[in-house]
Amino acid sequence: MRLLEFNRDTGGANPQTLAAKKPPSKIISRPVKLTPRAARPARVLPLKAAGTAATARKPIDLEQLQQRIEALEHRIQSRAQEGSEHPASHELELLKQRVGRLQQSVHAELWAARQREHTMLEILSRPSFKTALLQRIERIRTKQLPAAICWAVASSRQWWQDNYPQWWPAFASAWQESLDKARGLPRK
Repeated sequence: MRLLEFNRDTGGANPQTLAAKKPPSKIISRPVKLTPRAARPARVLPLKAAGTAATARKPIDLEQLQQRIEALEHRIQSRAQEGSEHPASHELELLKQRVGRLQQSVHAELWAARQREHTMLEILSRPSFKTALLQRIERIRTKQLPAAICWAVASSRQWWQDNYPQWWPAFASAWQESLDKARGLPRK
């Protein structure tokens, strides 16, 4: 569609609102130079013709169709036994094939609906982002943070015990001696 040329005389206004106000104007056709690619200008359709509403269909009753097929089959067999008419077995087979295809499509639609329902239930069972975030923060605060602190304290104690310096007792006694000397206490 050529949207730029559509209703150029109305100043680009909505064509649906203008159609209700005034009758459509006659379009003056100008001579168009045709090129090999575009043999004729694009046809512009009104919006009402483009948006047709889908017709609602009644639901298919498979059990009723099967009963009708069985009744037709019984009638055809009874006429074939009488010998008065030629049975329409070919039409009956075609009808059976159509019902089989209908059953397959109904089963496929039911399966797809179950899949959609399962997916929606999974989505609904998940907590919202805010709830999940608050639960995660609470889990970190109550479980992971205390566990991390306990691990850090235990590992630092273990490191201190593994790396206890050999010079520490001499350093501690010299420090104590300097403190005693500063306080004016007698030496031991």
